[in-house]
Amino acid sequence: MIEDIKELLQSFLAPQLEGIRGDIRAFDAKLDALDAKLDFKMETVNARFDALDVKVESYRRELLAEIHRVEHTLSTDFVRLEQKMDLSLGAMTEKMDLFRREMLAEIKAASK
Repeated sequence: MIEDIKELLQSFLAPQLEGIRGDIRAFDAKLDALDAKLDFKMETVNARFDALDVKVESYRRELLAEIHRVEHTLSTDFVRLEQKMDLSLGAMTEKMDLFRREMLAEIKAASK
């Protein structure tokens, strides 16, 4: 009797279990394919990010070079402007000193 039940279960369950195992293998194969596809997509995304990083770095370097160029130009212009201002202020000081001496001379001449 136990042998009959065992045989019945094996004859009924064995094919069912084998079918389930086949389904599991098919599902596993689909998961592997999906995993490979996802890996490929991730590699593509990573490659795009790497390309974007290269572009951003290139733009950053160009921008820094332009900033340094403008900074140098402005620095040169400020030095030139400062020199002109110094010359102008020097000339104005000389004129004011001359004017002051002339006024003092006139005041002395008028007071005599």
